[in-house]
Amino acid sequence: MTYHEAPVAAPVYNVKLADIYDAIYHFKDYAHDARYVAALVRRFAPQARTLLETACGTGRFLEHLAADFDVEGLDLSSEMLGRAASRLPGVALHQGDMSNFELGKRYDAVCCLFRSIAYTKTLDAFRRSVQCMGAHLAPGGVLVIEPFFTPETFHVGKVTLNEYSSDRLKVAWMYTSQRDGAAASFDIHYLVGTPRGVEHFTELHELGLFSSEDYQDAVAAAGLRVIRDEDGPGATGLYIAVRD
Repeated sequence: MTYHEAPVAAPVYNVKLADIYDAIYHFKDYAHDARYVAALVRRFAPQARTLLETACGTGRFLEHLAADFDVEGLDLSSEMLGRAASRLPGVALHQGDMSNFELGKRYDAVCCLFRSIAYTKTLDAFRRSVQCMGAHLAPGGVLVIEPFFTPETFHVGKVTLNEYSSDRLKVAWMYTSQRDGAAASFDIHYLVGTPRGVEHFTELHELGLFSSEDYQDAVAAAGLRVIRDEDGPGATGLYIAVRD
């Protein structure tokens, strides 16, 4: 494991969430999405060899992308990176904020997946993140961003309940979607049951709602050429940005 720590702001996630993160997203087809992203990278940068994933979490995308690229990851949460390090021995993992990092090298591809870009929250931090990711691209490199919902497509007041169950772990988590101006918020309640007992904790997730114009303007300001993929591996499509 190569794990580089740096002074950062408080992590987005509760420490407890790292223990159940992979379980609660058991339905996510990381292998399929990684293949989709890899094919896009190859389409726009056929010779791509190195790839950095920002907001890499527990490394589920990276473990599949490693079949096609020499991968590295960056995340704000040391707890998430600890899980990623166990999954990806020998892979360089960096603790840092995607809106303000400098790794001292450039990559053939940089990606920010699973709508994680929305955790920048503000338009200023969002723009700085795109600028920072773009600055880490080698000539001819490709930036792939999976967007969150826009102000027009986000639904307020939706109640969501999810469940995960195995012999030794059962999790239920519930939240409603709220909005304050250009920010979405989810006050998530978790119930986690193990043979040791049942525990409850909450997290407030705040995410920025950025328009398609915000994405295009941020990419252009970073000196990149943008291509919109309306399909993508998920419901919100992808933005592909190329450094010519």
